[in-house]
Amino acid sequence: MRAVPLTAALAGVVTAGLLTACGGGSGTAVDPAESLRPTARAATASVDDVNGAKASAECAASVKTLRMYAVGSLNDAAKSGKAYMEAAHPGLTVELSADATGYPELVAQLSADRAAGRPADVAVAGFDLLPTFADELGAQPLSPKLLRASYDQRFLHLGEYDGKLVAIPQQVSMLALVYNVDALKKAGVDPATLKTTTGVLAAAEKIKNSGQSIQPIDLPTQGFGQWYLSTLASSKGTPVQKADGQPDLTTPAAREAAAFLRKVGTYGPQSGDATREGLLRFGIRRETAISAVTLPSISGGLKYIHDQGAAGFEVGVMPFPTLPGGTIRPVSGGNGLAILSTDRCQREMATELVVALLSPDVIKAGTEAFSFFPVDNTARTQLASFYQQYPELTQFDAFIPSLVQAPQWGGTRGGEVHDAINDEVVAIMTGADPNSTLAGAQRKVTELVR
Repeated sequence: MRAVPLTAALAGVVTAGLLTACGGGSGTAVDPAESLRPTARAATASVDDVNGAKASAECAASVKTLRMYAVGSLNDAAKSGKAYMEAAHPGLTVELSADATGYPELVAQLSADRAAGRPADVAVAGFDLLPTFADELGAQPLSPKLLRASYDQRFLHLGEYDGKLVAIPQQVSMLALVYNVDALKKAGVDPATLKTTTGVLAAAEKIKNSGQSIQPIDLPTQGFGQWYLSTLASSKGTPVQKADGQPDLTTPAAREAAAFLRKVGTYGPQSGDATREGLLRFGIRRETAISAVTLPSISGGLKYIHDQGAAGFEVGVMPFPTLPGGTIRPVSGGNGLAILSTDRCQREMATELVVALLSPDVIKAGTEAFSFFPVDNTARTQLASFYQQYPELTQFDAFIPSLVQAPQWGGTRGGEVHDAINDEVVAIMTGADPNSTLAGAQRKVTELVR
């Protein structure tokens, strides 16, 4: 939890380009660090001698076009894969589409283009939309044997659905807290007490009564509501989704989580968008003392902070709290690479593209730009100097073995569940009764996943 200086000079950079938050749900695909990427660079993609990853000569000769659909945070990686494939297979064109603003928009685009006779070969799948990709878009089962030995197998379960690997995790995140060290000191708050929701609320009371003109806590709600609820419930070992895919939103843990979120809402208006409002309120206007972020949104700030020296105020970073008596079991955010091709040769070429996109240098460059967990061990080793510069990020490595799958809502309307739960959590944070609202959410989601 080392503290670092956050300068007000960040304002110009943030207001210039921060748009949407990266998160653990369908509506949060574009990374908040998108405009704070001084280390973003071209990367060298390769396949090397990975067994079975290279397309056969027959397929390499017959396939002339590959289509890949991504979101903005994967645009640089996609370009690296395109460069590799077109150099390795002269005459091949890799068509990239990376203008979707979120995963639901991407799914809609994939469906529309398929109906128009332009099916995708490779697509980025948000973790909570894996049922949609598998059941409706035809994501093909994948074999871990295609991956390099250096791929970190601890992440693979995040891309599984119905017992099959349907998306290979590439960008993986979790929730975190940032806090204004000076504000906590003035209120007599020990940052270590923020490990539990009880400690967070006690800290908020102290800050509220400390005479400072600052809102104690801000948990941005847009796209994050389900993530807060599921992460808190997960800390008690109680997912918000049952093993059969049905919702489980009225457990004691879910109710306890909702009660915490309701209390948070009493400390002042919570931001909508995590970056346009949340980061600006916390880091620029200094209006909030504690705020929720994700790993990649920490990255952009730390990169810029590093160049500013000791100016500004100190910021601490730590994992999102647990419920009292709970254990950190982070619900994962992020996405994986899915192959949608059904034609054998298109699938072979798509497989080669996916393996290229998981090259250590591509993963390394992506982590330097957005500090998602690096999913390749060779890349992690090569990032040693990066983590020496930004040691705030290393504390999260301990939680990789504990990462929990995002809820995967199936059914023809499963893609609507994320926003439905998020709306109910926002209602709770703005005054609705937690228990009755959760009961209503349980009924609503049950209908959506039928």
